Amino acid sequence: ASSSYVEVLGLRRDVLGEKHPDTIWSMASLATTYHAQGRYDEDEKISVEVLGLRRDVLGERHPDTLQAMHDLAVTWNSRQRRPEALAMMQECFQLQCDVLGQTHPSSRSSLHALELWKAGRKKSSRIS
Repeated sequence: ASSSYVEVLGLRRDVLGEKHPDTIWSMASLATTYHAQGRYDEDEKISVEVLGLRRDVLGERHPDTLQAMHDLAVTWNSRQRRPEALAMMQECFQLQCDVLGQTHPSSRSSLHALELWKAGRKKSSRIS
């Protein structure tokens, strides 16, 4: 599956450019695939890039940017980088509440991850 995402990403970069939303979406999909495969180094590298691009292209408060924050926090938590994961997820949750509201499914997912992590449990999922 990841080889298909790599191929599509390459084509989208060539045709649409690095900052096109479809290219960024392909990058996020590849990162999610790597995460599911336990390839956290590759996942993190792409997730950091996705977050930066979404901040540049869409702005800090866009729902896709908030999703990228959530995904990167989950990746950091999977890599045992708990303080960074908690800080990112807390920031993400606060922005989601401001932008989407506390009852939005994305906000609730981030809150759930925070509660699990603060309780010392690792498990949570990416929702992209």
